[in-house]
Amino acid sequence: MLPAQTPENIELNRELELLHASFVECFMEHKHLVEDVAPILTALYLEKLGRFQLTQLERQTELSRIKMKIAMIHAALNRNEQPNMAAIDKEINERLEKFYQEIADRSSDLERANGVLNSLLPEEEVKKLREVFVVLCKRLHPDLNPGQSPEDADLFIKVKAAYDLQQLAELQRILLYLDTEKSSDFISNSGDAKRERIDYLKKSIASMQEKIQQLRATFPFDMEGVLKDEQALAERRQAIESAIAGIEEEIAKQSEILQLISNE
Repeated sequence: MLPAQTPENIELNRELELLHASFVECFMEHKHLVEDVAPILTALYLEKLGRFQLTQLERQTELSRIKMKIAMIHAALNRNEQPNMAAIDKEINERLEKFYQEIADRSSDLERANGVLNSLLPEEEVKKLREVFVVLCKRLHPDLNPGQSPEDADLFIKVKAAYDLQQLAELQRILLYLDTEKSSDFISNSGDAKRERIDYLKKSIASMQEKIQQLRATFPFDMEGVLKDEQALAERRQAIESAIAGIEEEIAKQSEILQLISNE
């Protein structure tokens, strides 16, 4: 065991403190990206582009319905049968069920997106929430506190829940409890134990950084640049609107055909 104040022990303590801070920073960044940034980016994407894409899906589904109906009427006529319109409509609805469900799901997503954008906390409160959560992570995160008691493990679960629910008062209450009721030294006096912790934290930090890098390459983070670029958004909306216009023209043509064969 190293004496408490040898240069080597002091250096190990310093490295552990730096790694603790780095781990919490990575942990907070990953949590922030997944739980805060991703919902907002997704909501913005749905608000700025999703509505247009939903309209495109709705109109494309309607075009598919008309074409299928025409094909099924023709098939009945070719068999010298009177088309059973009720049966045809039923079969078409069954075939297109997954598309109708997707339309309903996307509509629900748009409603939730609107709720997300309308329920954002003021920036000052978000900052306070994050600051208290960082302090509590350092005190209670299991990766930073080996040999953690079941009580502290349960407390950290409550901390995460309070943060997710944006309950600043609850986080402050937990912090006050820790300051008044609990006091512990999370750094072992054993040099070997410290080295093991250093290796463990380095691996944990590297793993977390890799997760963050992979996360930023996926949706909705890969759309962040587009969402900040009004010209790029306008071009995408124009492309979708152009596609919708083409679908509407085809719907009009196919509807005329359907009307003709339905009256035969």
